[in-house]
Amino acid sequence: MFDSLLWQQVFTQFHFIRPLWLLALIPLMAVVYLRWKHETVGSWQSLLPNHLRKSLTIGDMGWRKQLPLKLLFISMLLAIIVCAGPTWQRAPSPFGEDKASLLIALDNSASMLNEDLPPSRLERSKQKVQDLLTLRGGGQTGLVVFSGTAHLAMPLTKDSSVFAPFLAAIEPSIMPVEGKKADSIIALIEEQLATDKAGTVLLISDGITPNSLEPLAQYFNQSRHQLLVLAAGNPQVQSSNPMDLNSLKQLASDSGGSVEVISIDDADIRALNQKIERHMQLNNESAMPWQDMGYYLLVPISLLLLFWFRKGWLVQWTLLFCILTPTLMINDANASLEMHKAESTETNAEITRWDRVSQMWADLWLTPDQQGQWHFNRQDYLEAAIHFQDPLRKGIAYYYAGEFQLAHAQFLNADSAQALFYAGNALARQREYLKARDLFAYLLEQDKWTLSAKFSEDVEHNLQAMQAIVDEVNRLSESQAGTTDGPEDSMELGDKPQTGDGAEDQAVAAMMLKETLNANEILGSDELADKWLRKVESDPKFFLRAKFQIELINRQSEEVSNAK
Repeated sequence: MFDSLLWQQVFTQFHFIRPLWLLALIPLMAVVYLRWKHETVGSWQSLLPNHLRKSLTIGDMGWRKQLPLKLLFISMLLAIIVCAGPTWQRAPSPFGEDKASLLIALDNSASMLNEDLPPSRLERSKQKVQDLLTLRGGGQTGLVVFSGTAHLAMPLTKDSSVFAPFLAAIEPSIMPVEGKKADSIIALIEEQLATDKAGTVLLISDGITPNSLEPLAQYFNQSRHQLLVLAAGNPQVQSSNPMDLNSLKQLASDSGGSVEVISIDDADIRALNQKIERHMQLNNESAMPWQDMGYYLLVPISLLLLFWFRKGWLVQWTLLFCILTPTLMINDANASLEMHKAESTETNAEITRWDRVSQMWADLWLTPDQQGQWHFNRQDYLEAAIHFQDPLRKGIAYYYAGEFQLAHAQFLNADSAQALFYAGNALARQREYLKARDLFAYLLEQDKWTLSAKFSEDVEHNLQAMQAIVDEVNRLSESQAGTTDGPEDSMELGDKPQTGDGAEDQAVAAMMLKETLNANEILGSDELADKWLRKVESDPKFFLRAKFQIELINRQSEEVSNAK
């Protein structure tokens, strides 16, 4: 694979650590010249005419002429270069201080639960993050998760051991807003990598929406930071929500980054780690000494000097060895990929060769949206959703296919009043009546969209319908207030569809209140210390969920205050 960062580093930073050794080339050239002149001038061959010399001379013409002298010159030339100390990179720090800063942006949307990459795209991505932390062996690393909004799950830290519990707690249910707004990570990148001269952002996702593509590309084109993309998904497996590899490649191309697809081995992680370190070496200053790269030339020098121990020069065996060696070192990483069949309601079938040929033929004549419309007209809605690129049309196809959760996520990615209206309908289909009611109410309050009278009437009708369902559920809950069911028998808020208002909402709201007490006040009172210790959750999932919700509330409050 062509590594552009490696060659850029070689061309821009190549120099010699001990350049004075290059002066030894002067006597070497003089000796070789005198020896060549001695062998060719004054010998018996010079007394013969050219036509006789060619006929009487065997094996001493062309490239074979004075072959020992030529090989000796090459050996000594390489030896002088080794002594001069060629280099283009610094030695790695044994303590990890010179490791590049890395901010991981992990897609935590519902599509990452797809099982075309068993056990799921999200779980495999978290395994790759853990493997990358182990391979880096130091350096500051942070974690950002995003869906409809982006949140900081772990600030930059050198202690990779603290990542394990928080990384395991990442799942879509902890996010306050659904969707896939990858460009929402830009503000957190500026906040976390503000002091770094050149850091790296690793985006792990199964696709980028068109609305996020341009802001991200524009930011990284103007930023000192590098963007790397790890594509989560298996393009060899059919899925109702396939990985959008084309959008990830376009983002990498537009922003000057690169893409790696998750592999069954550690080839993807090693490639990412090399690019992270090379970007740091190209752009950041380092206190470590330059690494002497000339020692690798000792191998060809040793091979050339071996010929001096035999009579004759069997150069053809050297050429044969150089040709056969690469074939003996072929990496068998492209062996057959064995996928574990996970139990799921979603059908994942292997893509056959005929499927690829059919898709290539369709791509010659139809755009992806045209292919999606073709399937949509034939009521093959799931296949239509796979081909559509427009989030609104993709969401409508998912809605007709009965995939209401996927439809809701796509509608949120389309910034329009009609898309939000459809998103509310998708929530209602999932029995998320509270969220649907709030979304319809939010749509009526917005001034940025000019709603027609007919559209406003439809939104108002759906809002009243949702409110009627919520009121009915509340009345049913009040009538069952005297039953033996206690809080321990109830479902945790957020784990199931929210069909009505209840005491759980007030309890969670009370838990979300931010109590401002400093460390002296807490440590000075045993009662306050016990109170705060009881609030510490053993599962980081609940902590992250509450943290993200508080951040969202604070952001919305700031936006309202700034608007005033």
